[in-house]
This record gives sequence, C-alpha cells and structure tokens, in this order.
Amino acid sequence: MLAARLHLGPNRSLELDEVPVPEPGPDHVLVKVEAAGVCLSDVHLIDGTLTPLFLEGDVVTLGHEVAGTVHALGPGVTKAKVGDRVVLQAREARGGRTYTRGVDYDGGWAEYTLARIDTLVPIPDDLPFEQACFIPDAVSTPWGAITATGEVKPGEPVGVWGVGGLGAHGVQLLRLVGAAPIIAVDPLPAARERAL
Repeated sequence: MLAARLHLGPNRSLELDEVPVPEPGPDHVLVKVEAAGVCLSDVHLIDGTLTPLFLEGDVVTLGHEVAGTVHALGPGVTKAKVGDRVVLQAREARGGRTYTRGVDYDGGWAEYTLARIDTLVPIPDDLPFEQACFIPDAVSTPWGAITATGEVKPGEPVGVWGVGGLGAHGVQLLRLVGAAPIIAVDPLPAARERAL
C-alpha cells in the first residue's frame, strides 16, 4: 500500500512510500482509510516545529484525523465487524502515557491503518467520511475544552480567542450547549466572518 511517511533526522522529509499492509493483532482491526484530514500539527511535524515524543524509530505515517471502514479483524475481535463505518480516536493510552496517532505511531495518511478496538467510534451512514474525519481533533478538542475544562453552562458568557479550525468548531459547539453571549476574537477579518 502507499503511505505518506515522515522521515525524521537531519534531512526531515515527507515521502510517499510503498509499505506492506499491516496485519491486525489481538484487540485491533485493519481500517480501510476513506478520508484523512490535514491538521496544522501535521504541517508542524513536517516543518520540524513539532517532534514526536514516544515514536520508536525515525519514520511514521502521519494522520490523526481518520475515517474509514473496518476491513479485517484481529484474532478474537468481536466488538467490531467488517464494513463498520468509523472514525478513529486521535490517541490511545498505553502504560500511563498518551500516544498520538500519526505522531507516536502510524496514522491514517495511508490506504489502510491499524486501530485498537477501543479507539473506534461508529459513524452513521449519512455522514460523509470527508466530514467525519476531522471529528477526532477539530471537534473533540474544543468539545473537551468546553465541557470538561471550562464546564460551560447554558446562559454562560464565553470568549473564543482565535477562530480557525478549532475556534470555528468551538463557536458552533458553544451554541449547542447554550452559552450566551459567545464573543469570538480574531485579528483576521475572514476568521471573524466565519465565526458569524
């Protein structure tokens, strides 16, 4: 299969490599990638602004915003079935650490990717893959900030500083939880217009 892989080291580069299709082990499935988002963190990984923390080796398939269909099951997997439509959580916990898909282990900028079954999130048939793929980051990040960190309540005033990908979704999610008023601040006129 083809995979967009970041090669670290003194000559950091993103290359389209031909690699073997991975085999799912216990508690894993093989997912046929239908859509994968490009996050600003991916750009920063490529340009060297960010570097993986827990990557074993010096090459990784990028992509933590992934949607697809379950293609094959690992031994003993019963909590998923071939053909399931899913998004993949952008992280998984291992031994007290949080590892990020497409950063610390291979992600979804490939034809197929592996996923632990506890990182699969089902999506409805009427949600297009290209709209679903960014949910694991651009939607879940502001959702966590709003509901867990900020514990925003209905009728509570909220300010959003920066209305790019995360901020624009944050404004929409704040409306869903009933925050009011919502004040969006951004130096870019296009971003302010997007917030409206």
